[in-house]
Amino acid sequence: MPSTTPLLTRKEARQLSGASTTIVNKAVEQRVIATKSVERTSLVDARDAGSLALFASLHFGLPVRDKRRLARWLRGAAVGAELALSAAIIVRKTPELAEVTAAAVRYAELKGRFLEVDPERQGGEPVIRGTRIPIRGLAKQIEADESLEVLRQEYDYFDEDAFEFAVLWARANPRRGRPAKPGPSSPGREPEGRHAHIEARRRTGAAAASA
Repeated sequence: MPSTTPLLTRKEARQLSGASTTIVNKAVEQRVIATKSVERTSLVDARDAGSLALFASLHFGLPVRDKRRLARWLRGAAVGAELALSAAIIVRKTPELAEVTAAAVRYAELKGRFLEVDPERQGGEPVIRGTRIPIRGLAKQIEADESLEVLRQEYDYFDEDAFEFAVLWARANPRRGRPAKPGPSSPGREPEGRHAHIEARRRTGAAAASA
């Protein structure tokens, strides 16, 4: 049964939040962020991407109980709101954290729209839904500096959001044995939406967690 919760794999959560594998795994194992088990796989709630981004920006550790409190608070807090974890630590929800979360939720929505894996189609290689176009192949064309104008003409039956999704998905899901790239070599080679997401992640360092 399809889930209405926007879900990410751990690799996707790592890529979209900018957090390390260790941070993501600990957040899951310590039940700091929300997860949902789907076909025996623990998937991350995309709405907690901002929390992962914040944890990645901290230069000090927090007790698990404070991390859980912080993650719950970030979900519903307005931009600019502050949370006092103690007399010495105040955390502010910045626009950048909100953008990371919004980008992760959007990605989860795009994945639901465009990702199709069918053993009877292309040998099970993930394709853009309703087509025989491998997602990794499309992403490779985009990253090889193929202009969007050319791609729009070649795939004129595509929803343009598919181009953005292809790059995001391929980066988070490299072929086995190949590490995920930390980011594009040239933002100009990405769809505009992807570039905005990258810039949002770069700015997460501005998240305030002041002592």
